[in-house]
Amino acid sequence: MATLAPAELVRVAGTFRSSGTMAKSRARTAVIGVPTAYAVITGLALAVAASGHFTPKRLLPWGAGLFWPGVALGTGVALVAAEFALGAVPKLLRGVRRLRLVTQVHPLTGPGYLTAVLFTAVAEELLYRGIWIGVLEQGLHLSTWAAVCCAAVGYALGHLFFGGFTVLQKVLSGAVFGLLLVTSGSMLIPVLAHLIQNLTVHALAVRQVARL
Repeated sequence: MATLAPAELVRVAGTFRSSGTMAKSRARTAVIGVPTAYAVITGLALAVAASGHFTPKRLLPWGAGLFWPGVALGTGVALVAAEFALGAVPKLLRGVRRLRLVTQVHPLTGPGYLTAVLFTAVAEELLYRGIWIGVLEQGLHLSTWAAVCCAAVGYALGHLFFGGFTVLQKVLSGAVFGLLLVTSGSMLIPVLAHLIQNLTVHALAVRQVARL
């Protein structure tokens, strides 16, 4: 819970503003608050591990051959489609026929927001894949696949602010990122896949907002 609550609390706190300052508050939360929260959480988690002379082994390997970056690229794009398809299900059941990508993506399109999105992606992978999976495997002696699933659920719960269906979408993405880490043996691969996913979503969101 210590690694989940701070980023969620930052998002929730950003909603307690008057209507006149709501947009600015959400912008600050997206660009500054959430990335800062993840940076602090990840840094503290690493400091606690280091103080106990414990290094999560999943954090260490970053080398990868030419094959795996291509897999990361394809996976990142495929996850955008998979999350969109999953999120479309309840809307289609309600009779909505005009589906849009950005209902949960912040409409900010500036370089500051893009930088924050990419920084958060890296921090999330270090935290939920590198640290969580490493600790669950080495510290609690869970099987690799159980650790991957637990980390995926933890990662998804970090998006609870956006609603239940977003949590389901992020369970899917989190499990895939974990599988990439385990099968490739490199922390670089899930990081790349997450960055590609966020870049793709951001590019599509910018295009959609421009056409509204």
